[in-house]
Amino acid sequence: MKRFLLSLTLWIGLASCIDQVSLPIRNEKPQLVVDGLITNEKPPYTVRLSYSGSFTFDQENPQDQKITDATVTLRDDAGRSTSLAHDAMNAGFYRTTDSTFVGQPGRSYTLTIRLADGKTYVSAPEQMPTVPTIDSVYARFTPTESVALPYQYYFYADVNDPANQANYYRWTAYTYTARRSTGVSCCLGCTAICFDRCWVQYFSQDVNILSDNGVNGNRLPQRLVMRSPIYTPGPTLVEVQQYSLTPAAYQFWRLFKEQQSRTGTIFDPLPASVMGNITNTSDPTEQALGFFGASAVARKRFRETGEATYGQAIYGYISSVIVPQGDCRNFFGRQTPVVEPPGW
Repeated sequence: MKRFLLSLTLWIGLASCIDQVSLPIRNEKPQLVVDGLITNEKPPYTVRLSYSGSFTFDQENPQDQKITDATVTLRDDAGRSTSLAHDAMNAGFYRTTDSTFVGQPGRSYTLTIRLADGKTYVSAPEQMPTVPTIDSVYARFTPTESVALPYQYYFYADVNDPANQANYYRWTAYTYTARRSTGVSCCLGCTAICFDRCWVQYFSQDVNILSDNGVNGNRLPQRLVMRSPIYTPGPTLVEVQQYSLTPAAYQFWRLFKEQQSRTGTIFDPLPASVMGNITNTSDPTEQALGFFGASAVARKRFRETGEATYGQAIYGYISSVIVPQGDCRNFFGRQTPVVEPPGW
């Protein structure tokens, strides 16, 4: 007991000699964040509004504050306009209300945002460029170094770049691939099994952009647009979207991509907000984060039959995967298709 009291006394004495240091906390003022796009496809067009969360060094991610009470208007250079209504089911999302207001290549578009406090923000005019078609989409069955997911499909696109203009591209894609479960009996007393196969959707995550500077007029072959997981033998479905960017939009996405790719070493510059093309009308020095763009879109679908997934190696991997018990929709979403989606 005496030894315990002596040790406790020593610890208290040492603690009393340590000065408390209060480190300054970095706290960034919230900023308006805008994410929106008008295309040449059928409306509605969507704009998402929020305030950036205040950043404090508390080991927690900042939370965006959704804006639900703004007045949002979209105009073209021909004098037409349409309002955007807030989507009550999706906080912070605004959608165009005029079904006849359709984006057209060659036209310029401007977004106006009036907040509840009276501040008004306007985007720089964006003239929608034309978009080349996608020549072909194809897949390669690719072994990876991942233990958790040793096989993937790499999907590629080939594009013929026009020679008579500067082009800036952005690619996105999504796939449907099958996920398995044990399923459930199709009916009471039946031996047939239902709902043992769900078609799960996956989206590309990379900022995939390209300028044709230096390759203008040439074929753009083997552009990697999507890596898709393989969980069971069979087909995989992919749709590739190809967007035409303005030079300003390309520069925004290029800077955004650079921010994402920084390794975070002591030699990297401190991260800075990537400003877009939206400015406070009463204070030109105040810019919103994000970008409002105008892009034409070309789409192409492809159905990979999955012949390579029936090999011995893939079956060895598949047999090691734990299959959930019961209806596959209980694990992959109640709205997940249980048959191959139509259109491929």
